[in-house]
Amino acid sequence: MRLYLRYISMLFKCQMQYMASFIMMTVGQFLMSFTAFLTIYFVFWRFNSVSGFALSEVLLCFSIVLMAYSITECFVRGFDVFPRLIKSGDLDRILVRPRSEIFQVLTSNVDFTRLGRLSQAILMFAYA
Repeated sequence: MRLYLRYISMLFKCQMQYMASFIMMTVGQFLMSFTAFLTIYFVFWRFNSVSGFALSEVLLCFSIVLMAYSITECFVRGFDVFPRLIKSGDLDRILVRPRSEIFQVLTSNVDFTRLGRLSQAILMFAYA
């Protein structure tokens, strides 16, 4: 666990080198999920219930799914780039290291800009 936190802190420092880009990407992720919230809100503003579900019930379900998706997108995106690791030959470098291959692939791509989407999910969860 300590090694994972060390990897995460190094990746966070790398992403914070471009502070303006990081902030804009995080705000963009927040706004992208906020449009989904507005869509749900306006549907329930027009129709008080949809198939017997109230606004709070739909927001609760949506926020739980969005939280899980955001955490996954933020911290375990390494397997999305696995084919690229094979093509570029970086997998060979990973296989030679004395650490778990799964751990190294898992931490190879952590995207902290997804925290904007996670904050939106937490706000919707609190609102519901």
